[in-house]
Amino acid sequence: MSDHPDDESPAQTVQDDHLLKIMFGGVSARAHLVRIRRSWQEVHRRHEEAPEVMQLLGQMSCASILLSASLKYEGSVTLQIHGDGPVRLAVAECNAALGFRSTVKMADNLTVNAGADWRTLVNANGMGRFSVVLDPRTPDTTPYQGIVSLHEEGLSKALEAYMDRSEQLPTRLWLACDGERAAGLLLQRMPPEGGTSAPPSDDDGWDQLLALAATVTDTELLAQDAGRLLHQLFWQASPRLLEDRPVRFQCGCSRLRVGRMLQTLGRDEVAAILTEQGKVSVRCDFCNTAYDFDAVDCVELFTEAGIPSSEGPATLH
Repeated sequence: MSDHPDDESPAQTVQDDHLLKIMFGGVSARAHLVRIRRSWQEVHRRHEEAPEVMQLLGQMSCASILLSASLKYEGSVTLQIHGDGPVRLAVAECNAALGFRSTVKMADNLTVNAGADWRTLVNANGMGRFSVVLDPRTPDTTPYQGIVSLHEEGLSKALEAYMDRSEQLPTRLWLACDGERAAGLLLQRMPPEGGTSAPPSDDDGWDQLLALAATVTDTELLAQDAGRLLHQLFWQASPRLLEDRPVRFQCGCSRLRVGRMLQTLGRDEVAAILTEQGKVSVRCDFCNTAYDFDAVDCVELFTEAGIPSSEGPATLH
């Protein structure tokens, strides 16, 4: 590739909070590169946990963005870990428009030691659970949940094994996060047209891409200009820039959605909370927005929903 790339070259300057998608000449493969800074700080300032925990959440955020960029429908990808170490719950969700949100909940009685690894954080006793949820978000369609093995070597290896098994698409991930930024690189082999086996020459090309991508360091992922990094890594494979898309922090919570959630609790349950606390307060785990409902608000919720109660509307006062 020329040192003076044309408009399709990934070597152009690209700001943070963007995802780049490239293809290669002569190899059925694609690469996605994402780096988040401002949008990651939106998450970071809402979850002031130990650096090891925030590193995990940043890597999960980038992984969800990288996988969402491959969606062929207007849905979302959610990565969800139910841990049995200091991290009790970690969630990263991204939609097809590359709006993402992330949250983490910690165990009250466990501390995070400096340098705590993946296993210590989420699978200390071998009871942690990791899932990938693909939600098309269309009527009459049920989200698909796939179970991911908590690979000993960490998040990247766990997701690589999942993609190899569930999608039959060889996939490699490199993820990094520090206190300021998070970043990720995905390299994925694409099925040849017509479903036939890839020719040996394509195998050689894939192996070469793997070798080139494996040279990337965390420092480069986090600090080097994204477009120039792709050029530096893959210039021998004739990379072609397909997309340059912005990424943003986006929480889908709203007062309307919280109200619908309260309706599912039932009139009597909400009334009990009102009696005890004087109001119903709900705080979004992702963006920390607080929603308060007083007695009048709650009566309106159930009146609008047409939900009866055995004790009548007076139970909400």
